[in-house]
Amino acid sequence: MFFVVLLLAHVQAILIPAWIVHRINIRHSELCDILAEGGISILRFGFICFGIAAFAEMLDHTETSWIYINRISGWNGLFYAGLAGGLASLTAAVTENKKLRILIYVIVVISISAYLAFGKGVTISLQSIITALFLAQWWKRFHDPLLLVYPICGVVLTTFFGGMLSASGNQIWHVFIGPSGSISLITIWMILNRSKSKTNLPIMEIHHN
Repeated sequence: MFFVVLLLAHVQAILIPAWIVHRINIRHSELCDILAEGGISILRFGFICFGIAAFAEMLDHTETSWIYINRISGWNGLFYAGLAGGLASLTAAVTENKKLRILIYVIVVISISAYLAFGKGVTISLQSIITALFLAQWWKRFHDPLLLVYPICGVVLTTFFGGMLSASGNQIWHVFIGPSGSISLITIWMILNRSKSKTNLPIMEIHHN
């Protein structure tokens, strides 16, 4: 029974970004108005990266009989690459600064190289930089307090649950990591939808008057 719960916790982490990509395709024209130029394709790519990261993590677990092991592996490297690519793309999708876009993806390439050369430590540090840039750019673009949910669920809680898993070895903590990350992605989608509503509000008021 526990294996089924654990499996579902990982499967949903793949399905949630896939669902968001589907919704982006449906609302393509609406989202174009609130993103930077070319941002819609970059946004879509970002969520695809998150889905790839979740899938890679699940494949990594199949090699360890679904027991979490803090290790270096190809699938684990793809997991971190997917996270970095996803965060970088979400950041690039909302900024008009092309130099910043290039810089963010350069950091992604360096983080991938760092994983291969040094392991997780440097990679995680570089992802922290990307996360900070992501939060700064999304706040600058949307000024939505809901953005606070992302670092709470996507950084603090996932780190806490991962730390408890590593320290205790109790697999129950493993169940909570994926859903916490998914909540952070759903929050991003909610921010986009809230922004769309705010953008349309002045137009509605003009017609009403």
